[in-house]
Amino acid sequence: MSNVETLNDIGCSHCGDPCDDSIKGNDAVFCCYGCKAVYELLETSGLDKYYSETSLENRSWSELKGERKYGFLDNEDIQKQLLRFRSETLSVIKFFLPGIHCSSCIYLLEHLPKLDKSIVRAEVNFVKREVTISYDHTKRSLKEVAILLSQLGYPPDISLESLDKTKERISKSNIGIKIAVAGFCFGNAMLMSMPEYLDQNSLLTDDFKHLFGWINLALALPVLLYAGNDYFIKAWKGLRHKNLNIDVPIALGITALFGRSVFEILTQTGAGYIDSLAGLVFFLLIGKWYQGKTYQALSFERDYTSYFPVSIICLIDDQEFQRPLKDLRKGDIVIVHNDELIPADGKILSGQGNIDYSFVTGESKPDQKQAGQMVFAGGRQKGNELIVQLEKSVNNSELTQLWNNDVFRKKEKNLATWIDRISQYFTLSIILIAVGTGTYWWFTDPALTWNAVTAVLIVACPCALALTLPFSYGHSMRVFGKNKLYLKNAEVVESLAKIDTIIFDKTGTLTSNDSEAMFMGPALNQDQIQLLKSTLSNSSHPLSRLIHQLLPAREKIPISSFYEETGKGFTAEISGHLVKVGSASYLDVETESLPNESQVHISINGYLGYFAVRSTYRKNVFEMLNDLRKNFILKLLSGDNSSEKERLDPYFDEVLFNQKPTDKLEFLQQNNGYQLMVGDGLNDAGALKKADVGIAISEDIHQFSPACDAILGSEGITKIPKILKFSRQVITIVFLAFGISFLYNIVGLSFAVAGHLTPLVSAILMPVSSVTVVGFVTLMVNWRGKAINQKSQTTQR
Repeated sequence: MSNVETLNDIGCSHCGDPCDDSIKGNDAVFCCYGCKAVYELLETSGLDKYYSETSLENRSWSELKGERKYGFLDNEDIQKQLLRFRSETLSVIKFFLPGIHCSSCIYLLEHLPKLDKSIVRAEVNFVKREVTISYDHTKRSLKEVAILLSQLGYPPDISLESLDKTKERISKSNIGIKIAVAGFCFGNAMLMSMPEYLDQNSLLTDDFKHLFGWINLALALPVLLYAGNDYFIKAWKGLRHKNLNIDVPIALGITALFGRSVFEILTQTGAGYIDSLAGLVFFLLIGKWYQGKTYQALSFERDYTSYFPVSIICLIDDQEFQRPLKDLRKGDIVIVHNDELIPADGKILSGQGNIDYSFVTGESKPDQKQAGQMVFAGGRQKGNELIVQLEKSVNNSELTQLWNNDVFRKKEKNLATWIDRISQYFTLSIILIAVGTGTYWWFTDPALTWNAVTAVLIVACPCALALTLPFSYGHSMRVFGKNKLYLKNAEVVESLAKIDTIIFDKTGTLTSNDSEAMFMGPALNQDQIQLLKSTLSNSSHPLSRLIHQLLPAREKIPISSFYEETGKGFTAEISGHLVKVGSASYLDVETESLPNESQVHISINGYLGYFAVRSTYRKNVFEMLNDLRKNFILKLLSGDNSSEKERLDPYFDEVLFNQKPTDKLEFLQQNNGYQLMVGDGLNDAGALKKADVGIAISEDIHQFSPACDAILGSEGITKIPKILKFSRQVITIVFLAFGISFLYNIVGLSFAVAGHLTPLVSAILMPVSSVTVVGFVTLMVNWRGKAINQKSQTTQR
């Protein structure tokens, strides 16, 4: 038999799904035009032997379908279009999964690393039905990742024609049809059961009773096999992968009702519970639909793209313009300076790449790139500036997800860990309670057994518990974002609530730089200004950028080499000249500075002098310190001299000056307490990473460091007392929501075990509990968040 004939026997020539012959091509039939496009692509790519080499003997049906449906993912050209990042071992892919519908789905998908060691990280965007997966492609291919998701019950929806387009995708859900089918069967089953309920005088003949029973049984089949089939599919796939999800007790409840009904109707010992079965599925589906609509209405972006203001220098007609990343498009040309991130995948037009991908992989070994080679989003350039033409549109969410790489997470037990443990045993506990309930009623009142068991299986739901944290923390992040505080991830909210010690940097944190910098030394000539401005443009230090802005405009000269030591200065070679800019110790000169003065020393083929930058304390900063000291231990670590010690001592428990970045890091390592470090994202990177929470203060948010946990706009620093208070209030709201969830389950189970709840009422109560908890945390968090903008600054502990 030919290969085509074999394929036609099992259905679609590509994926194997059953289909008719309405879509044909190349002597093959297909279930959709997508499969037809993949089939033709493989054929034109010389991979047509793929189908004939697929063995039916040693593969399961699901594996065979997965092999054929996702075989095109082995094509390197397609991988280049789909993958968000690729290094020697790590790849990042984003899939659209229409099957995501509840918190159990989120839980299972985000725990993929526990199911498969090749999966490094998985994060779900519930509203967009998307999952972003980081995986080791040396252990598992992209195709195998897609097959794994498909076997779990979440087949990725990959549209070849939209690979290079950014568009909103709408889940093709058939839940409306299922609700209609279940509702029709429920209404008619009630109608067929009505004579049985009302026939108190036994006027109904046995023939009619049997007829109505068989009609009810026929009505149960579409409910069981179509309207409620998702619960059985998800439960089975969960069990196959040793995961007891919430669909397991629901499927057991439906099975119990159907089995008992079939037994009573066939043996003519009763009317069965078909009306209860149809009503149960009907209300479960309505609850599922209602939950989805509610979550969308109350949703937040977990990757937090809408509040993440990153910008970069864009080159337009040989002129430099600062532009937000969200406005950049494929084909735009950007300039990436030393220590800046590459915003999107692109090709180097000029410059030598020395790319640090630790932001993505955690490995800091630089990757050397030349003009014409590709670079990936999230890489940090070290050295000369790069001119890069973007090959993809910028997606802020990708950078934010890279910021959340596990390498930069601070490992600690939190509420999410506690909830995970509860969820693991929740379903098993419910099944055991149901068994105990059934055993009790079987010997006490057998007529109540099936209703009681089913009610127990249906009414208990961990969704309310599982949704408390993501919605509480998510709305907290939205509140913080409106107040110019941009969190790395939701867990930072919980960490902020634990703070008892706050450590401040001084320069650039408590103080702000004036718009004037005076050069102390012989006047710079035009050539020196041009050399200095060209080299300063490549530095990421705030003072370098300030002086660069104040110098008159000059034509930029290409830099031959560039090396910057964080917190000290940089050395560059440009047009045969050696330029050094930095602190006095970096240039090995002796000088005295005035209070609130920062000095940037300049050497161009020899020492020339320094820029004196005067700084002033931010407005209301001392009132803020007074407020914080009532409730927290305050410490100051400054790299400046001790000229301000007498002024600052009254506001801090400990003040240290002349602190290098390594000194600050060592100080945090040696001190106890739950520490919040507030400082410069570049010079204090080590201390920010070491602290339990690190907040980087930014005058002009255009960069960020994987070391910090949050970025705070400089104008929002005086809101720190209210930010900490709000974080503690959020944790209180979380525990109140936990209480509501536990109370619901305890009360619901009590009534169900006692036989006072019907499966219908249980099906109505289950989604209502989730919506109640979500609504409660949303309203409470938004209400308390409004207090951050009020004028008073009273912090309680």
